[in-house]
Parts: sequence; structure tokens; C-alpha cells
Amino acid sequence: MVVVAKTFSMKVGPRFFSDVSAELRKCTALISGYGKQRDVWRAIDVLTSLREKGFQPNVVVCSALIHACGTGRQWRRALSLLADMQEEYLHPNLITYNSSISACEKSQQWAPALQVLHTIRQRTFRPDLTTYNAVLSALTTSHRWAQSHAMLDEARLEGLAPDVISYSACATSFEKAHQWAQGLGLLAEMRRHGVQANVITYGALVSACEKGFRWPHALQLVDDMQHHSIKKDLVTCNALISACEKGHEPELALKVLRRMLASGPAPDVISFNAAISAFEKGQLWLDALKVLSEVSERRLQPDNITFNAAMSACEKGMRWERVLSLLSDMRAHGLKPNPITCCVVILACSDASQIELAWQLFLEMEESGLAPDAPTVSRLLMECEQRLLPDRELALLPRIVALAGRRGGDDGPGGALLRAAASA
Repeated sequence: MVVVAKTFSMKVGPRFFSDVSAELRKCTALISGYGKQRDVWRAIDVLTSLREKGFQPNVVVCSALIHACGTGRQWRRALSLLADMQEEYLHPNLITYNSSISACEKSQQWAPALQVLHTIRQRTFRPDLTTYNAVLSALTTSHRWAQSHAMLDEARLEGLAPDVISYSACATSFEKAHQWAQGLGLLAEMRRHGVQANVITYGALVSACEKGFRWPHALQLVDDMQHHSIKKDLVTCNALISACEKGHEPELALKVLRRMLASGPAPDVISFNAAISAFEKGQLWLDALKVLSEVSERRLQPDNITFNAAMSACEKGMRWERVLSLLSDMRAHGLKPNPITCCVVILACSDASQIELAWQLFLEMEESGLAPDAPTVSRLLMECEQRLLPDRELALLPRIVALAGRRGGDDGPGGALLRAAASA
């Protein structure tokens, strides 16, 4: 609770009020400084110290502390301070409310942000563009893309003109919800209202097209960026490579990567992972290994995704020796195989009729606590059946029963085999 200031029976003069004003300014500056450092607890200590001196914090001090709570991801404390202000008749202003919404947004709490907006509307305040932009940013963490778009219309009804920040936040909501078509419509809407999209807007829309398996639209958006002299950032380029990968266009993915290497932005391991995955989907194992070699040449640290994609490419190319070599390289980089790694290696060995090696890897996988997936167990079971290895078939049955129960009648890869074996 905000403590009400002590009352004094003596007469107070101008100097007293000057001292109070100076103390409040000092506290506000300290709280703001701690807020920039994301040191919420020291910022709160400043307010506690102010109360202990008998001073009542004003709206400016409380607003600064709410803002500090936001930067420190303490949204509940921010809203608690807002409630305390209202109870103690310290009337929050629009800056206070906007800081409260921003605190919710930074902690990915869209529902409380909408509640604060509702409170603003109940007061005498009119939301400004900062208010709507903060709410729109909060909504990016939800799948309420339609509500996000409706916020733009509400802002216009308030006589406000949504800016590039507003549209970029809305575009991000579309991207998170995989609404690529609505995202492209939003870009057209921006042009009608004379708002120029920026790199954040385009990045979100390219990512939306990537998630929607619309690589031609992603390429068109990047061309549009170039036409408007908007420099591509790493997020946009990575989304474009991934879009080409999902569209089974490995050569285009490699072309984007080569352009990044030549003129920037400098690719990261995510860029290379997407390019390797593109060649993996195209069953071009040699090209995948060439891209993998560049990861080390660029002094980047490969991760599990890097090796898994390269191993999967070699597995599809029936190069089981390469798969085992990559497994060794992976461990040499200090990386632990995950379930995807183990499944790829086992499948590679099974496909090459290396049943003994596949079985040994399967046992090692289970000893490490890595649960094999249904296609891996199904493939291994078929190999054991073809080679008349009944003991191993029986050993696999408990795993098959467990997988059949988890799948709940799914007819995906290996589903029929799992159900048949489980009921045998």
C-alpha cells in the first residue's frame, strides 16, 4: 500500500515544499536509473526509503517505479502499484497506465494488458497511440490476431493514425498465428494509409509466409524490400532460407546464403542449419556436407540441429558410414545426441542392413534414457522379423505396446504395424 504522508500541525513555508519537490525529483531519478539497469528491488527500496522519511510518493514517482517493474519483468508488482495508487487517491495519469500496459507486454501478459486498457476507457482518459501500440505488442504473444487487427480500427475511431510500430506489431501477431494471407493484406492496407513498412514489418511477413509454406511470396517480399531500399536483417534472411527449405528449393536457399556471405548480414548457425535442412529435404547429402564444412570455417558453433540435418541427409542418401562419422564429430564438439539423432543413426544402419550395429545403438539409446519414436521401432522390428530374430522381436514388444498406447490409434508412420504387434 502507498503510505499517506505524515501530517504536520506546524505551518509550512515555501522551503518545505521546495525540499519535498527536490526529494521527489531525486527519488524519481534514482528509480529511473535502477529501472534502466533492470534492478527492480533497488528501485523499490528507494520508494520504501521515501516513505520512511515521511514523504508521500506522487504520481511521477509511482509511474517511474511501474516503468522500472516493467523493464525488470515484474508485471504483477507493476499492477499492484497501480492498484495501490487508485486506493490511496493518487490518480494515475495516462503515462502511468501506458507504463502498466508496457510492463504486461514485456512479460508477455496480453490479458492483463487488455484489462488495463479497459480501465483507461472507464476513466476520463482517452487512449493515445502509445497505449494502442503497447497493447498491440502484448497481443503478439497470443494467437488473437483478429483482435490485434481490430485494435487498428479502434485506434482510428479514437482519431489516431496507426504508425509503422502499430502495423509491425500487428504483422507479428499474424506471423505467430501463421496467417500469411492476412499479413499480405495488412501490407496493402499500410500502403493505402500511406505508412511505409520497415524491416520489422517485412521480417514478420516473410516469417509468416515461411510458416505458411509460401516461399514465392517470401521471395516477393524480399524483392519489395530491395525496391524500397530497406536493408534485410538476419531474421528476414533466415526466414527466407527456411521458406526455401520448406518449399523444397535448396538451390534458392543456397543462393540466399551466398548473398549473405558476400554482402551481409553475416549468417549465423541458424542460417546454415536452414540451408543444410534444405539439402536434406532434397536428398542432396553431398551438398549438405559442403554447407556443414563452412560452419566450422566461419568459426561458428554447430548445434544438434546442424548435425541432425546433415546426418538425415546422409541417411536419405544411403551413406550410413557418413552418418556414423558425423555422430563422432558431434560428440567431439561436446554435443550429446538427442532422440532425433539416435533415430536417424538407427534408421541409417537399418537401411544399410547393419542390423547388429542398429541394435547396439538402440540399446545405447535406451540406456541413455532416450525414447525411440514409432518409425524407428517399426523399422527395427521389420529388420528383426526378416532376419528371424524372435528374441529381439519379443524384446521390442513392450516398447511397441507403450508407443501404441501413446499414439491412441494414430495412423501415422508405423501406426498399423504398432497396433498389429500390440494386439498379437
